Amino acid sequence: MNCYCYETETEFIFCVKDVDTRFTDNLEAAWFKPSEIGYLKIYNKDMKDNGVNEDDKALVARNFSRLGNSMFEGIFDWEEALLLLTTKFNANKIEWYIIGSCSEAVLGVDVNPHDIDIIVHTKDFFRVKNIMSDYVVEPFVDNNGTWVVRYFGRLCLAGAIIDIAADIKMNAENHQYEEVKWNNYDVVIEPLDNRYQTELVRGREERIKVIEEYMKLK
Repeated sequence: MNCYCYETETEFIFCVKDVDTRFTDNLEAAWFKPSEIGYLKIYNKDMKDNGVNEDDKALVARNFSRLGNSMFEGIFDWEEALLLLTTKFNANKIEWYIIGSCSEAVLGVDVNPHDIDIIVHTKDFFRVKNIMSDYVVEPFVDNNGTWVVRYFGRLCLAGAIIDIAADIKMNAENHQYEEVKWNNYDVVIEPLDNRYQTELVRGREERIKVIEEYMKLK
């Protein structure tokens, strides 16, 4: 795969060319869309009002070119990636919470996360961009209320796609989380009951089954 960014008069574009068909699902899961020239993801060129400057775009373009292949091949150890993230976040006193399938995995539910979904407290969102600058593969943007969460960015760490989101409604003072022990660290996760209800709504039978099996054992 050939991963790079380019600009038009109005757009900042992520492009992946020469994609092996084995990896198309991974690209589409990361919201890249097929086109005549490759798989694309498009941002506005001018993102100053979203907290993204020219230096940010240049950094992202370098990282995407360097890390794009590993992030779309989807071959990674989620525990290794999460351990690296945990170490970095704790050392810098980031307030963060694990959601999605990774919150199940840290409990021991029999799932293999395809990516890692993280919520950070709104006060720490742009700090994460600075602390993890070598791994930022999509801009850390302030959506200004136009999307489901206000803040969103993406990292690639040890081959894993790590989505970083923040919104005042998802801060710990406004949302339910629980603290658990994982690899000798105290981590904060989305409660399993909430994950179970989400999977019931989605009708994901395999995921529902493994959560129910875990609940029976506990």
